[in-house]
Amino acid sequence: MLQEVFATPLFLGEGPIWDERISSLYFVDILSKRMYRYSPHIKNTEEFPFDEFISCIALHDDPNIVLIALESGIHALNTSTRETTFVVQPEKKPNYRFNDGSVDREGNWVIGSMNNINNGAEATHLPDASLYRVNGSEANVLLENVTISNGIAFSDREMYYIDSIHGNVRRFDYSNGELRNEKVVFEVEKDVSPDGMTLSKSNKLYVALWGGAKIIVYDLNKSALVSEIPLPVPNPTSCTFGGKDMNTLFITTASLGERTDAGVYAINLEDEGHIENKVHWPVSG
Repeated sequence: MLQEVFATPLFLGEGPIWDERISSLYFVDILSKRMYRYSPHIKNTEEFPFDEFISCIALHDDPNIVLIALESGIHALNTSTRETTFVVQPEKKPNYRFNDGSVDREGNWVIGSMNNINNGAEATHLPDASLYRVNGSEANVLLENVTISNGIAFSDREMYYIDSIHGNVRRFDYSNGELRNEKVVFEVEKDVSPDGMTLSKSNKLYVALWGGAKIIVYDLNKSALVSEIPLPVPNPTSCTFGGKDMNTLFITTASLGERTDAGVYAINLEDEGHIENKVHWPVSG
């Protein structure tokens, strides 16, 4: 049964990530410049405000540290002291921000940028951003000509990726910091956009459909859409597995200032997610 577990409307909720070590869900409200940490076992939510857009989060080996993507670059945040330490700025163009990211199995943070003009009605949707692989103070470009970098998920030697403007999910061979052998896995329906996604242990992709009011489930073993999770709000943005048994799907949504019910939703499923990969870089803070 679907439940709203965080009822405060999120203008542009994104980046849900479950930390199994502290049984808590991190997520952000990008345009409201806030990060949240929701701990369902104690029914508590902490708010972390910032002075600039915060787009996504990566877990660190140290459970007191998370990596955060701000407009000014990648920073390490000590969640106990709330002190931040600058790490690197992969994106050199002015008036850009990051959008979505995921840590690979080697502990690199793969993260995509986007032009801030694409935040609203004046969006040009030009392919003028990039997808980066970040390892500490080093960053290299994995993919250029990106418009709105979204869902990123890793299997053993592959990366699944969404650039929302294309309306599809693509698969790449991923090794040694390079992407090869691009292939379109599937296209989504017209008049909606694929947004964030996660990969389950049963090899299913759970994809948030912006404008579609649902999460669609694509079975990679069957090469077919097998189910969907309807939502009461039109713009889901991303999803991730968490909870005690890693079988709760948490879903972030966006109100765009128009909805009062666009918070974070959760539903228990007969499927299970992977524990999040962690960043290994040494950081201070």
